[in-house]
Amino acid sequence: MFRADAVRKSFGHVEVLRGVSMTVQRGEVACLLGPSGSGKSTFLRCVNHLEKIDGGRMWVDGEMVGYRRSGRVLHELKEREVARRRAGIGMVFQQFNLFPHRTALENVIEGPVIVRRRQRSEVAGVAMELLDRVGLADRANHYPSQLSGGQQQRVAIARALAMEPSLMLFDEPTSALDPELVGEVLDVMKDLAASGMTMIVVTHEMGFAREVADAVYFMADGVVVESGTPAAVLLSPQQERTRSFLAKVLA
Repeated sequence: MFRADAVRKSFGHVEVLRGVSMTVQRGEVACLLGPSGSGKSTFLRCVNHLEKIDGGRMWVDGEMVGYRRSGRVLHELKEREVARRRAGIGMVFQQFNLFPHRTALENVIEGPVIVRRRQRSEVAGVAMELLDRVGLADRANHYPSQLSGGQQQRVAIARALAMEPSLMLFDEPTSALDPELVGEVLDVMKDLAASGMTMIVVTHEMGFAREVADAVYFMADGVVVESGTPAAVLLSPQQERTRSFLAKVLA
């Protein structure tokens, strides 16, 4: 479903990604761990071309991200084509980014109507099903200001699912939540993983990574320091940099 090959990204003279490679099979969950500033969120934004990479290549569902190849020449895609491909990749951010003037139901409906040109009446039923899936059917007509942070994030997940993505990206989806609200969002993500959704998750939730992930990637200073199964990376890390990070987080 997803492959990254030696991806590089710089901002000015600062090289944030220094040759990151990764493969995620269809139906797998990959968790990216690491300290702040290690390049995790930047990498995630590169997956759907919110950031343009400076080197290497990425593929989602067999299509190269941001480019097409003609013989030996790469051509950058036009924004319309980028947007078309991006529509098949769901992304949930640290901040919920809901439309404050629209209800939970309207937030979920908006994407399919505007981007996919579907009829509002057709989408409404699906949107209600998605809100029910994330446990918020009874909050459909509430505005974001009337919802808790955990509820807003669950609406954001339903909104991403409404676009029928083949890949879901999560950028530290619980980092802006109060501790007592984290569990309700992680439960929805666990349900998604159990249903077979392909997911790449940037997180500091070690319990989630240990329980749900098929593969864990530990990043630091723009490179993948260590990767493997959750048991291998979290319980028996081979690199000192990984051991030091885990000791601080778990403490």
